[in-house]
Amino acid sequence: MTPLTHPADIEAMMADLALSAARSPDAYLASARTTLVRILARPDLLDRTRLAAPPEGLGRNLLFGTRAISVWAMVWSPGAVTPVHDHHCSCCFGLLSGSLRETWYRPISDSHAVATRDAVREPGYVACMMPSGPNLHRIANDGPEPAISIHVYGYDHRERASSVHRTYAVAAG
Repeated sequence: MTPLTHPADIEAMMADLALSAARSPDAYLASARTTLVRILARPDLLDRTRLAAPPEGLGRNLLFGTRAISVWAMVWSPGAVTPVHDHHCSCCFGLLSGSLRETWYRPISDSHAVATRDAVREPGYVACMMPSGPNLHRIANDGPEPAISIHVYGYDHRERASSVHRTYAVAAG
């Protein structure tokens, strides 16, 4: 069962995005940002009743994938949180519904990092980055309602289980 209500619309957007992955990093990130903005502007593209949404934690739903990119709808239950992590590939995400707290970190060793800033992300927010590192962050649903975000990663979902390169423990201070 597909979580898409308009698969042809999404397929066309994803085909354009997949082609952009072969261009320069800046052109690819611009295309990923544009694609996310278009998806967020059309919440009817996703059938939310078909998204895996665990009662606790994070549900990952593959929307599209090629050798160059994978696009996921993530459902964040209240209290869901990622570890502090960086990515082995490009990482773009946009918030469709709910709110998420994104906290950025600075590594102080290969295994520990300290928080540097955080912000609450609201629907319509889009961010894109390349793995030029260090780009360490943690995302959490601090709110009482589920949140849904769309993620575009520059990796083949059939070859890797995740976009996460390394996780870090939070150090004091």
